[in-house]
Amino acid sequence: MTFFQIFRCLFVLPFSWLSALLCRRKPMEVRYKKAQGWSRFIIRYLGYHLETEGVENIPEDEAVFFVSNHQGTLDPALVIATCDKPMAFISKKKNEKLPVFGSWAISIGVIHFDHETREGNVFMLREAARELKAGKRLLIFPEGTRSRGDQMNPFKAGALQPAYLAKATIVPVTLNNAYCIDDKKDKNKQLKITYGKPIRHEDYKQYKYDEMSDIVYKLVEEHIIYHKKAED
Repeated sequence: MTFFQIFRCLFVLPFSWLSALLCRRKPMEVRYKKAQGWSRFIIRYLGYHLETEGVENIPEDEAVFFVSNHQGTLDPALVIATCDKPMAFISKKKNEKLPVFGSWAISIGVIHFDHETREGNVFMLREAARELKAGKRLLIFPEGTRSRGDQMNPFKAGALQPAYLAKATIVPVTLNNAYCIDDKKDKNKQLKITYGKPIRHEDYKQYKYDEMSDIVYKLVEEHIIYHKKAED
């Protein structure tokens, strides 16, 4: 993000923070629509164009576990901006205190957990499974950290376990060029998100966690558009 983009954000982020606080007691549908509206606004406000593909693959009335690659800071906002049905995501505990973004995360029911402790990971698995069993939608970034480029990091072991426990539908999600938002030198304004075909429990239950993780990894990876980096 350039200095100019950061400077522009200073004028609108207080209004976004206030909006998150004011709608916290309203129904989830209202809170999510507000979060979606702000996500779309910030993307446009910063000068980015977000192309969406495969949104018809998102099931209408069932629990969905979105599994996405992780390229940049605003990745959750890209998914929220393009998914009309209320959803939340799984995030590190430290992100709960982020200005503005932390407030919106709390508002839409994001699961924050301490990824460095066994207790924290058990809490995440339990809460994620509980939310999915209740028919909700959740997003996870199995890489655990931003790749900051086209090449994906390995998926963390057991990342798909909540889907198995809740018998939820898995939807692979691919983000393209989202890392440019964090790169001051990257002038590319074209972002893309692709939703893959849904994979239901009866189609993946015969696979072990690590086997299914490899399958989903490849499904996400196959939609990545690799960009050539300019030489220094």
